[in-house]
Amino acid sequence: MPHFFCYVLLFFIASTHMANAASKVAPLHIQLVTDFAPQLDDTPQNAATKLMLDIEKALDGQLSLAFVPASRLREWKQLHTSPDVCLYRKVKNAAREENAIFNQYPIMAFPANRLITLNKPHLPKQMSLADAIGKYRLKVGFTSGRSYGEEIDNYLSVNSGSFIALAGTTSAARLSRMLFEKKIDAIIEFTAVFFSRHNKDPRINDAQYIEIKNASNTLFGYIACSKSPQGKQAIKLFDNVLQQENIQRQVISAHINIFDSAEERRLISALKRAYQVPVKE
Repeated sequence: MPHFFCYVLLFFIASTHMANAASKVAPLHIQLVTDFAPQLDDTPQNAATKLMLDIEKALDGQLSLAFVPASRLREWKQLHTSPDVCLYRKVKNAAREENAIFNQYPIMAFPANRLITLNKPHLPKQMSLADAIGKYRLKVGFTSGRSYGEEIDNYLSVNSGSFIALAGTTSAARLSRMLFEKKIDAIIEFTAVFFSRHNKDPRINDAQYIEIKNASNTLFGYIACSKSPQGKQAIKLFDNVLQQENIQRQVISAHINIFDSAEERRLISALKRAYQVPVKE
């Protein structure tokens, strides 16, 4: 009899060990392809990168992220060539949703893009892109493969020949350099991004940040993944975490002290509406 009870006990221990081992499912490995090289500052891009790491931590071993550098054009191609690729802080539009699965909840909110010029005080504080290239004869640069919001994207796609487009990971920096060197007259960019990139350069004191007519006041950045079983699984995990109140608070807090106070209030209110959190106006 003692031997019998020993066998029963050993069988119970072995079964429990096997059950525990089976319950520890291997993490879903995702390549987080990005055109942005993380740095030690408070730019919107870095805020999004930190949030992705917070989301990975909140998933507690269910998902593992590996950051992979790529140009904007190449990162979208990676969604087709690999089943385990995700992009982040991406603006949704109809064309992009044909090529990727987007999550439901935004991880970033961006203010309206501006037309940034130097030493052109005669220009109005607001203008359309049509007036910029027609009435004022400005050479305007933008980054190809980037979404600036539906209204601007549509205009650029129809009138691309009237603008200067640069591609690649360093395209934004090269456009800024061309602006400072007076090779172009203006660039389309977020005020906060431009200021963060050049805040130590005294030449930005002569910059004008012109409002673009008919542009979206707020843009949301989402996570986009490959149209594959892995992509669907990743999106489900991301949205499950982004429904948690503590993660939503982290997303909202990440937008503090990045943009100017007026833009910050608009963005935080927009995020709260997206998360269906009561907004105090």
